[in-house]
Amino acid sequence: VGDAAPASETPTAASVGGDLSRISTDRNPDPAFYELSVKDALAARKPFVLVFATPKFCTSAQCGPTLDRVKPLAAEFPAVTFINVEPYELTYRDGGLQAVRDAGGSLIPTQAVVDWGILSEPWVFVVDRDGMVTGSFEGVVGTAELRAAIAAVR
Repeated sequence: VGDAAPASETPTAASVGGDLSRISTDRNPDPAFYELSVKDALAARKPFVLVFATPKFCTSAQCGPTLDRVKPLAAEFPAVTFINVEPYELTYRDGGLQAVRDAGGSLIPTQAVVDWGILSEPWVFVVDRDGMVTGSFEGVVGTAELRAAIAAVR
């Protein structure tokens, strides 16, 4: 919090011809979460909520539902852009996204994860129109706490 948001190149629906199954492991992805990249949201001076979450590869009761907790807030804050980024390198194979693993079998973080300096997932960040991080939540975040952080950047 208080730092400038990194201008990460993140996948968008346009970058995959509108096929969200190529950039999201969410079973019911909200198309609005894939309209702008982080870099584009910063350039447009739009406040945004950035969710680093992977529903397919983080299925515990704590981290699995993070994206589902954030989705309803998008309707409450139409002036705020919402962006979901899968935190791991993935490849589309056998009809779906599969994890790319290193020689030791570990998941490989994306460049955006490296840019943002996160070592785990899920994470939710709130960024104001000046590109400053105003909210940062690791792991489980309460809806009321996140709602207050988003309301502060509208």
